[in-house]
Amino acid sequence: MSSIFFTEDAYVMISAFYAISIPEFHMHTHTHGSCEIMYVTGGSCDVQCQGEDIHLRQNQFIFIDAQVPHKLSVLEGHPCAILNIEFQRCKEEGMIDLSLLQKNSEDFQKFCKQNSPFLVSQDLRSLGYALKDLITFLQKESTQKDYLASILFQRMLLELAYCVNENKQCTGMYYLRKACSYIEENLCETLKVPEIAAYTGINKSYLQLLFSRFLHCTIIDYVNQKRMERAVFYLTNSTSSITDIAFAIGYNSRQHFAHTFEKHYQMSPLKYRKLHSRTLVPDTGETQYVLEKEKMVKEIYLGREH
Repeated sequence: MSSIFFTEDAYVMISAFYAISIPEFHMHTHTHGSCEIMYVTGGSCDVQCQGEDIHLRQNQFIFIDAQVPHKLSVLEGHPCAILNIEFQRCKEEGMIDLSLLQKNSEDFQKFCKQNSPFLVSQDLRSLGYALKDLITFLQKESTQKDYLASILFQRMLLELAYCVNENKQCTGMYYLRKACSYIEENLCETLKVPEIAAYTGINKSYLQLLFSRFLHCTIIDYVNQKRMERAVFYLTNSTSSITDIAFAIGYNSRQHFAHTFEKHYQMSPLKYRKLHSRTLVPDTGETQYVLEKEKMVKEIYLGREH
């Protein structure tokens, strides 16, 4: 018996399944020799895999590979409806044969290269319906050696592979955009990687991987880059003091800000301001000029009774 990613075993055996609404449940951490899919059709639940906490909502699912430590929790007062199936690769002929699926489906081939202990995704197409049809058939027929069982199971695997493959890119960009927005909105605060990751909803290692893969920098490098961009804007478009700018973009001292700025631009903030400042001091006295049809036609003195 082995992992779904161990493609040398051409057959699959279904070991358990259920479709149930759970009012409250707290499972001890355990492992088993089967792969498992938990799909939430209503409510929400919490799953812990290898020490990582995952919150699943309606139409979300988790795939857990064989021998991966995990547990399920459903809070009292927050019932959860779940479709669940457990299965394992094996060498036994006569069980569900995956050889043609492995040979002909690019989605399934790509999925099998994931080799991840667990995968979380939104249902992006029809995984929920595929699971429901498979479980309904198994419940009525009580056999997996039927040809229709094989077709339904392979359909379920195709939907699983599609969701995981598509969601990996989409979800990664979603989390990355969420983290970047949070950083930009909170530049004036003390930003810490664990807090950014917590807000984003993923662990800090995965978030750092997203920054490295798509932005080619660390999270802290990105924070500093955005602070420097904002500093440049303030230096060239305002008359705020260097100290005020430092505090406005999240530095707790003028010295720290100046040191970081000089590393980025090879000059001090003050020198940069002198070279690039575009600030103007508008002064029309007490006069407001009124334009009509793109032509100035009269002037009004502010404060005059109308």
